[in-house]
Amino acid sequence: MVYYLRVEAVNLDNFIFDTTDLSTVRGGGLLLLKVIEDIKMEFSQRATISDFKPISTGASSGLFSFTSDEKPDEVRKTVFKFINQHDKFKHATFVVDVLPVSKNFNKDREKLLTLNRWQQMQSPTLVFPDNKQQDMEHPVCGIDHIRPSTATRKVPRGKDEPLIVSESVYQRHEYGRDQKKQEFYEQKTGLKPLKFVIDLTELTDDENRGNLHHKMAIIYLDGNSFGSLQRDLDQEGLQDFDKTIKEYRCEFLHDLLFDITQTEDSEWLYASKKIRLETLLWGGDELMLVVPAWKGWWTLNFFFEASKQWCFRDKSLTHAAGLVFCHHNAPIHRIRGLAYQLGDLAKAKKDNQGNQIGREANYVAYDVLESFDNVGLDLEGIRQKRCDDLQLDSQNLILPGKQLAEILNAMDTVKQAIAKSRIYNIVQALQQASKTQEKLIHKAKADLNTSQQKQAFETLCQFFGKKATFLHLVELWDYIEAIPS
Repeated sequence: MVYYLRVEAVNLDNFIFDTTDLSTVRGGGLLLLKVIEDIKMEFSQRATISDFKPISTGASSGLFSFTSDEKPDEVRKTVFKFINQHDKFKHATFVVDVLPVSKNFNKDREKLLTLNRWQQMQSPTLVFPDNKQQDMEHPVCGIDHIRPSTATRKVPRGKDEPLIVSESVYQRHEYGRDQKKQEFYEQKTGLKPLKFVIDLTELTDDENRGNLHHKMAIIYLDGNSFGSLQRDLDQEGLQDFDKTIKEYRCEFLHDLLFDITQTEDSEWLYASKKIRLETLLWGGDELMLVVPAWKGWWTLNFFFEASKQWCFRDKSLTHAAGLVFCHHNAPIHRIRGLAYQLGDLAKAKKDNQGNQIGREANYVAYDVLESFDNVGLDLEGIRQKRCDDLQLDSQNLILPGKQLAEILNAMDTVKQAIAKSRIYNIVQALQQASKTQEKLIHKAKADLNTSQQKQAFETLCQFFGKKATFLHLVELWDYIEAIPS
């Protein structure tokens, strides 16, 4: 009999983003990619199971079909056993369900998803660790500060004493070290040999960058309406969609790394030609990249340019982006949450008539955190408050991906002509409704000496209006970078 099997890692905040240690975060993400691949390999070779084939696989989930004479619940238990007996996989929470194939593929898929969610609600959010080997002098994991430590598990810390950590953190940390990271990029792109920075300190280290020294950009990308597009597909269509997206993403990553390595751009390379790039999320509808702050806009524009022709069955595939500029030691799990929220705001972008257009094209919402601020739960409310004093709609803070290079090049041109202090004084006067605002704006425009500078300013005003143009310039001043054509 033919069955569907769906497996998914859930409660990811307790397996990927429960620490600020980059190797542990990276290891958790890479392991979730590996478990889906390992299940595919393992069960395609089982004697009691035949035709075990992937239909759709993402960063932490997989939908498979197979034929077996075994009872479906026995197959489900066998998959669970495979995961829970694995030294590394057993520390994550998984849900697994099996369902006989009917004539309605979409109905079967929705039922499997419902079964997974029901199972998730009955499962603990955290895999309870075995503390039989707990180090009583250091009873708590030195990295996640939650799980009990394991006396034999230590993570080196340079010249400092090694940290005694939990089994879960140890397994993820070891898997996430540089070798596995390198293997990931080589597997996805076919490029060899590649060397990467080992942590966010190296990724952001460049004293010649002034205020951007040790600053990073977190780029979150989420496909627009990918879920609804997939819901209308049959099994063959879903397999085709899955294959198409993976090929597009790998092509983007290949082109990005090829461009970096071929040009040997010093802005991208750390000592010994190590590439300043980190991937925190890969697969499914989503991507999350970390790059130096001075390469944030360039990288996002590179993605938008690479993906502008992406389509599936004549439907354009667009993305919403959340971009956060912050210090390299900001808590990564909280910055990630902020990037998610910004991506949602980009999806909710409206035009001047109030029509939602965010899911129809590429848009980006950004935020700049000079020190880590707890922006709270109502990010949109905070952004609107920032605009209220200027009598602006926060929609003016969202940038169109299609014209991103044009906007940034115009900003860079204006930045070369007008002093930051003058821009700052203008924004302050606008916020206070000062009578001096028109005089200050007039002086600023007088600094635009060339036709190119004047045209650049007019371009920005056409996109955002005059007030929002000055606000963008103040917010992004240190992060503005020209995008070469």
